[in-house]
Amino acid sequence: MKILVAPGGPNLDSCRYGKEYYLLKHILQQNDRIIINSYFKKIGDKLSHPNSFVKKPSEELSRNRYYFWSFRQAQKELQSGAYDVYHHLNFHYRFFNPLVLGKQTNNTPVILGPAQPPHTVPDPSKRRIVREFTGVNWSDSFLNKTLPVANWAKENIYNSIRKQLFAQTLLAADKVVVVNQETAGLYSKYVSESKIEVIPYGVVLERFSQGKPSKSSTIVAIGSLFERKGFDILIDAWATIADEFPNTSIDIYGDGPQRTDLKKLVENREITDSVTFHGNVEHKMIRDALSEARAFVHPSRSEGFPHVRLEAMASGCPVIASNVWGTHEMVRDGIDGMVIPTDDISALGSAMRTLLSEPDLANEMGKNAREQAATKFDWEQIAQKWVRIYDETS
Repeated sequence: MKILVAPGGPNLDSCRYGKEYYLLKHILQQNDRIIINSYFKKIGDKLSHPNSFVKKPSEELSRNRYYFWSFRQAQKELQSGAYDVYHHLNFHYRFFNPLVLGKQTNNTPVILGPAQPPHTVPDPSKRRIVREFTGVNWSDSFLNKTLPVANWAKENIYNSIRKQLFAQTLLAADKVVVVNQETAGLYSKYVSESKIEVIPYGVVLERFSQGKPSKSSTIVAIGSLFERKGFDILIDAWATIADEFPNTSIDIYGDGPQRTDLKKLVENREITDSVTFHGNVEHKMIRDALSEARAFVHPSRSEGFPHVRLEAMASGCPVIASNVWGTHEMVRDGIDGMVIPTDDISALGSAMRTLLSEPDLANEMGKNAREQAATKFDWEQIAQKWVRIYDETS
């Protein structure tokens, strides 16, 4: 069975999450009949399998130019008639496939996904993006007046067109794979549920050491320092309980445009002695931090598939997670950790207080979290589901 994967994604790499890398690797390991020809923007690690053939552009391309190049290569490949399945791997909400829409697939069965839900971009991020794009330091008051108009135009003109193309792509596909049930509900507004299959991404359990949370007094947070990641909520929540736990530290890993503002917030809340910004670090340091933490806090305002939560669970670390798309399908509230309302400072402070005050509960949740990661998010089982879909679709 010959599979064409294009667009594959921005990078084929085993480092960090490596979602595309490990998905294709485990699919190939499941069945020697499968041959995968894939197109990625960059190649960090080639798949060491004789049935894997990976290509990238000969020069550095922007994201949009990469998509154009990838679709052009796929069109040429599909015209040969040599493929049993065309798999658009790097598919997401409101995206579309011009080959599918233009009936340029040569009647090859089409699979889309694993698709994620949309991100919500907060207005502070939009203001920052406008300033960066225009090179002008517009005032907040001016941007606050113009953003409602821009938001309306984006939703009613730009996104309206994208939604139509997105819906037509879904209708023309043979199968649509999504990462969780909530996303399936969203996509079912555009296409029959019979076409939708739920298969999450997985985690490589053996990369992570089993921690013992009760032995730690450190809370870890990881992510790019953008507004939608909610680090300001973590800082404000920690400020409400910091005096109760003088030996506890908050370790924040990641960098981004909000770093300066977040450090100022820490200073204003007078908690500089207990909060450390580590910046971007090697993934091994992330894995070590998770295995040595009392809890992992992820207060994001919007996520597609928050793989970092899976990494914490694989490390036996209880997770305090905001209730974004698909959260309850990953983190079982009161079992693997605690699920809190988004943007709720009080709830986050209370959850941290509970896990810092009850070491046995932290250990139990950490143990449950690793078991959940090992069963529901095992790459081998996930790959078996993908092979079944390839077989049924071809």
